[in-house]
Amino acid sequence: MLRDLMLSFHHSRRLIYLLVAIVMAASVAIAVQIDPSYQAKSSLLVLLGTEHTYRPAAGEQFMNSGGVDKEVVLRTEADILGSDDLHRAVIKQIGVDRLYPKMLEPPGEFTQLVNEGKAYVGEFLGMPNLAKANGDSDPISRALVKFNANLAIGVDRKSSVISLGFTHTDPKVAAEVLQVLEDQYFALRTKLFNDVQAPLVLKQQQEVGAQLAAADDALAKYKREHDISSFTERRAIMLKQQGDLETELTKLESRAAEQQARMAELDKQMAAATGGRADAAAALQAMVSAYQKRQQDATTTYRGSPAYDEARNQAMARQTDVANLKAKHAFEIQTERNKADSDLRAAVAGRDAVRAQLAALRQQVDKLDTEETELHRLERNRTVLEDNYKSVSKILGDRTVIENVEASRQSSVRVVEPPRPPAMPRPLRRLIVIGGALLSVILAVGVTLMSHFFRSIYLRPEALELDTGLPVLASVPETRALSRSAILIGPN
Repeated sequence: MLRDLMLSFHHSRRLIYLLVAIVMAASVAIAVQIDPSYQAKSSLLVLLGTEHTYRPAAGEQFMNSGGVDKEVVLRTEADILGSDDLHRAVIKQIGVDRLYPKMLEPPGEFTQLVNEGKAYVGEFLGMPNLAKANGDSDPISRALVKFNANLAIGVDRKSSVISLGFTHTDPKVAAEVLQVLEDQYFALRTKLFNDVQAPLVLKQQQEVGAQLAAADDALAKYKREHDISSFTERRAIMLKQQGDLETELTKLESRAAEQQARMAELDKQMAAATGGRADAAAALQAMVSAYQKRQQDATTTYRGSPAYDEARNQAMARQTDVANLKAKHAFEIQTERNKADSDLRAAVAGRDAVRAQLAALRQQVDKLDTEETELHRLERNRTVLEDNYKSVSKILGDRTVIENVEASRQSSVRVVEPPRPPAMPRPLRRLIVIGGALLSVILAVGVTLMSHFFRSIYLRPEALELDTGLPVLASVPETRALSRSAILIGPN
């Protein structure tokens, strides 16, 4: 079999040499036409930091959120490095004229035809992104596509390192692109992971401070309007006055009751002395009536013996004495009654005055309770606001310290290998030549196999005997002389 293949190769050697020459010439031509490209490299070390864990809001207690997946962190950082917005910022900072100056040149006819063809195919296949990408006139958008193709981001799952690479024809530009990319990445990362809450807490502190100032003003105004100095002292004074008035009222009511009882007793005594209405002149009136009656009897009745007249005179004298005694006693009772009535009126008037004063004082005490309740409400509101202000101020101080520490702390992503301009270009030309050589070998093998399996002649007698099972008696080698028509064949 190997001998047959070698014979097939020898039989098709001219075609194989021609194909190898064409492929190698094309490879060399392509390698010469392609500009050398340089790939700048850099690497970043990703450490697990506090930005990858749960960060509580200002004033909340820190809670353990569990372990952090390292692969998730690496993928997150790699996605940030691969974001289009970050790449746009890099392109704008460096400039399209430095990165891809040919994009600013007007496209040639062939390029226009290719773009129109791609746009037509995109519209026909319902792929608007393809049509838009080829018809986009924004140089940054077109440069972004090529930028993403030239940028390489590698994540090593076994380590915590992210490798970066950028390919460009200018080694300095390639290194500059990676440097700008890392700078923009750190700025974007700070913006994304930055947990600045101090301004919000400061605003809250200012709002609580304004409420506290308003509460202070309301409390001072209330004290000033109601002349409040000390509720305890005022209450003690009012309660003492109330106790004194209640004691005085009790005394006056007792005195009035005593005078009323005395008046009733004097009325009884007056009735007993006069036998009727309590009047001091009643006894005298009775004496006068008795005398007039006696006088009438004396003028109309026959007077007997002188003894009768003497007895009558003595009786009248005694009646006169009794009448005088009753009149004197009734006058004394009336005098006592008048004095008791005057004392009663004074006691009643004093009692009414004390009652009015006591009612007014009780109203003042009730008003004082209302004012004290309102004052306590204002003071309680101010105390709550003051506690809130102190709490917010403490949170603001703690948050400011935390954010200052976070700002001054080194990032958890650190540059292991900074980008440097590469000294040697990428072996693209060599790879093209090697690829051409491999293609030549593949073509040679293919031609050899095709010549072996698809030819219509036999190169060895043994192959003919093997296929037909007949012995070969003689074989004539193929020569150019035999293929000519002018050949003389003789008996010798």
